[in-house]
Amino acid sequence: MSKRDASHIKAQKQGKKRDFYTCQICGSTENTEGHHIIDFQFSGSSKTDNIITLCRECHKSVHKGNLSILKF
Repeated sequence: MSKRDASHIKAQKQGKKRDFYTCQICGSTENTEGHHIIDFQFSGSSKTDNIITLCRECHKSVHKGNLSILKF
């Protein structure tokens, strides 16, 4: 897997700001993180529209396969 560049970090920050630093699954404002809807390793873009804000717990659940993120 190639290393993420500054554009991914910038998109994550912009996505969290857009979402008011609020988890888009549970509504928590604690420990929020930017998550790529289409994963970086599968050519997910480094654009803000590919980022969703999740709290750490929901983010872990997504990566464990317990929650799915769909983009319409």
